[in-house]
Amino acid sequence: MRGRIPFRVLLVALVALVPGCRKDGPQRIVLATTTSVRDCGLLEELIPAFEKETGIPVAPIAVGSGEALRMGRDGNADVLLVHDPAGEEQLARDGLVADDTEIMRSRFVVVGPAADPAGIRGVTSAAEVFAKLGAAQATFVSRGDDSGTHRLEKKFWKAANVVPDGASWYVSVGSGMMQTLRVANEKQGYTLTDTATWLKAKRTLDLAVLVDSEAPEWVNIYSMLLLSPAKFPALNHDGARRFRDFLVSGAGRRILEDFGKRQYGAPVFRVP
Repeated sequence: MRGRIPFRVLLVALVALVPGCRKDGPQRIVLATTTSVRDCGLLEELIPAFEKETGIPVAPIAVGSGEALRMGRDGNADVLLVHDPAGEEQLARDGLVADDTEIMRSRFVVVGPAADPAGIRGVTSAAEVFAKLGAAQATFVSRGDDSGTHRLEKKFWKAANVVPDGASWYVSVGSGMMQTLRVANEKQGYTLTDTATWLKAKRTLDLAVLVDSEAPEWVNIYSMLLLSPAKFPALNHDGARRFRDFLVSGAGRRILEDFGKRQYGAPVFRVP
């Protein structure tokens, strides 16, 4: 029987196959970002506007934040847009980051069946929420993909002194947020989700928001990382900086500020 090809090998092959990802298109920038940024529809608005303004093509690759950070570490992306503060700090400590800029923030919420068998509705402490989920042994669906959301979920389980791995009620899908929400809906289970993907998906789901808090532990910060020119001289650093500036002070900022108003009646992200 032939062995499976490791995911990272497939990812490197995918990067190589994207037209102009590297020197074939000297202006093109490869953007490694999260599935939540893609799934909520934000890239569909940002990238065409940037390409029209600058003439610089963008090749987005949406993966979990953990894999996006590894792409940066390996020099397989020109710029990163991720939401994993701890992973970002480690990359910076290793001398691989030239600039780390907060672009936007939202928050994380816990959704689940409206009947709420675990009794978490209205609880604001993450440790208490996840302790109740563990005690109830109600179905919980995890992304299981080493994304920023998955890493935060593991942090919350640890704070609650619960070890869910291997439990019959714990379902790890190894996929993005949208697919995780669909599985949670099918199984009528709980899951941790970012608000942007939830707003995009909720009309098709029979789930309810049960925990929604403005407390700092639930904040979801997206940052853009420019990589070190000294470590990665072959990357398109000028294009990466222009994309960062587009989001921070250009037309991209206005897109971020307005995103969600038309679809949901209120902005999805807070822009610093």
